[in-house]
Amino acid sequence: MLNICISGLGAVGGYYGAMLCKWAQESGEANIYFIARGENLKVINEQGLHIITPTREFTVHPTAASDHPNELPVMDMIILTTKSYDLKDNIKQLQPLLKDSTILLPLQNGADIAEQVKELLPHNEVWMGCTYISSRRNEPGIITLEADRELLYMGKDGFPKTHEEQIYNKIFEKAGINVFNPEDVSMYIRKKYMMISATATATSYYNATVGEVISQHPTEMHKLLEEVYDLFVQMGLKMPSDSIESAYRKQTLMPAHSTSSMHTDFQNGNKTELENLTGYVVHTAKEIGIEVPVYEMMYEKLKQN
Repeated sequence: MLNICISGLGAVGGYYGAMLCKWAQESGEANIYFIARGENLKVINEQGLHIITPTREFTVHPTAASDHPNELPVMDMIILTTKSYDLKDNIKQLQPLLKDSTILLPLQNGADIAEQVKELLPHNEVWMGCTYISSRRNEPGIITLEADRELLYMGKDGFPKTHEEQIYNKIFEKAGINVFNPEDVSMYIRKKYMMISATATATSYYNATVGEVISQHPTEMHKLLEEVYDLFVQMGLKMPSDSIESAYRKQTLMPAHSTSSMHTDFQNGNKTELENLTGYVVHTAKEIGIEVPVYEMMYEKLKQN
């Protein structure tokens, strides 16, 4: 029986962990473990993890949930969903769960997250992954989705797909997850990064919602998208020609009152993903010798917060 662990029970990890738990409880085909902490862990252990969407509501109980990985067995797959700034510490924490064949699937925001994980765990297989989901953990043990249109892209670049990719793709499908395992996963990650990076940078810089930025600063939002698109192209990476307009269109479809998690973290005085979502563009542009003036301006200002 497969052992699957979700490390980080926030809005993303909580939802996908719950979907896998629900399937595992009904099928008996896997053990699902959670790595969580604090009040969130306490509520999950006492009451379960509760999911609320516009069309569904359910509660699940994992095989076990803990903040001490040495209390859990070794894993066949670990899905990483902590914030990107916690990635290095999280990997160190998860050492007791690893065996040579453990597959790591990071779902953090970032253009090079899989590369960061591979650098930390050179002997393990690391897949790429990204998700489109509008979810929030409003209180411990409760995840709320604003819309039932989440998407998950995962796997490795190339075709045909490996036996392991086929296995986990089927598992995710059985769990009711809207999953895709395309030939060019990395391109989907870059497309998402364009949108999430520009949105996070602009909402944080202007201290405004997505709707306010789109209506009041459309030129600057377009420039951010153009700069990160040009960065990927200059790096020699494949990008669809309509990437900029596609990303902007997706931003306009977001709830006008919504904002980015990075903006929320700035508002609450928390650690932020500034380096992965904004700094990456600025630093990489300097390395390859191109200009990204709007990103540079906003990055310098946000560094001061």
